[in-house]
Amino acid sequence: MATERKTRPASWWASQTRFQKIAFIISAIISVTVLLFAALILSLRELGLTNLSDAFFGPGVSGWQWLGTMLRIGGLNWLSTLMVVGLMIMAIFFVNLIIGLITWRGKRSKTIGSLIKSLFRYLVFIIGAGFILSVWGVDIGSIVAGLGIVTLIIGLGCQSLIADIVAGLFLVFDDFFDVGDIVIIDSFRGTITELGLRATKLTDWAGNIKSINNSSITTVVNLSREKTTFMFDFTIDGQEDIERAEAIFYKELPNIAHALPMVIGDIEYRGVSGLDENGVQLAFLAASEEANRFQVIRDIRRELYLLMRRNGIKVPFRRVYVREEGERETTPATEEQKADAAHMNEGNRRSFPSEAHRKAFLAKQEMPKEEETSSRHKKRGKKKE
Repeated sequence: MATERKTRPASWWASQTRFQKIAFIISAIISVTVLLFAALILSLRELGLTNLSDAFFGPGVSGWQWLGTMLRIGGLNWLSTLMVVGLMIMAIFFVNLIIGLITWRGKRSKTIGSLIKSLFRYLVFIIGAGFILSVWGVDIGSIVAGLGIVTLIIGLGCQSLIADIVAGLFLVFDDFFDVGDIVIIDSFRGTITELGLRATKLTDWAGNIKSINNSSITTVVNLSREKTTFMFDFTIDGQEDIERAEAIFYKELPNIAHALPMVIGDIEYRGVSGLDENGVQLAFLAASEEANRFQVIRDIRRELYLLMRRNGIKVPFRRVYVREEGERETTPATEEQKADAAHMNEGNRRSFPSEAHRKAFLAKQEMPKEEETSSRHKKRGKKKE
């Protein structure tokens, strides 16, 4: 009796990528290190380091006493700050959740949702920073009154940031690409995973992530808007009858295209693309989604190889022939053939000119030069007269 195997859901740690695991470990180490360092500083007096404790917290005051005093004096401010930070985190979480539920269908909706989430995150940080400053007694009114000068300074100092934001808006509204599209930017081929106000993130097939500032994106090749058409070669043995192979392709290529669901349309045979030491290279044309392109090529080549095997058509492979010493693969010449070859070579040697003929030939070559020189002298004499 067959038993069904129940699959357990993957744990949180198993679902993380290698980069996410490393980032989590580093964050945990930094957090623990900071906490241990803070506890060490607060416990200087308990550890017998009185001079250092007096330098940090004052004479006769331990670090823990100083911490309690600060909490009593600014306890309400700390509580308000923690509440603001908590509200910021909750607002970002719920807005991201709502936007994700609304824009989970379609690449275009995901792209707009990614931009809205990025914009809302910056907005929450700015508003939260204003509330925290007001809690600690900072006059927000004076800051707002001086925003004109601050804006001018920020505009001059953050021109690249403003250019990134403006470029990000144009990328979304001009519909160059969407989240999930496969593109080529700066010779990097990958899938758009995030489109933010400042930068765009791409991930390639190996999981490598590249972040590009929006203002640096000048040329984009979008490979996902239309089907990808590609051509590839398949080699058969040079001794095979090419017309027989073409007749087999004519009959079987539609069946191969029908058997491979990732192929869009038909597989076309385009003729002989080249000849080399391995055999005859045959060109084929097919189409698929860009994400499936290389897998489709591998699948078609596999089907073509099986087709060749079924029909007795040889597919060339590189071979190495080893000849033992003393073996002869050629037939030696007979005595009669050796005599004919010697007679022919002797006749070739006799056809070379003798030394007398060679000197006469060189003399003829020199004669035109002497005649040309004498004619020049005659022309000069006539001019003088």
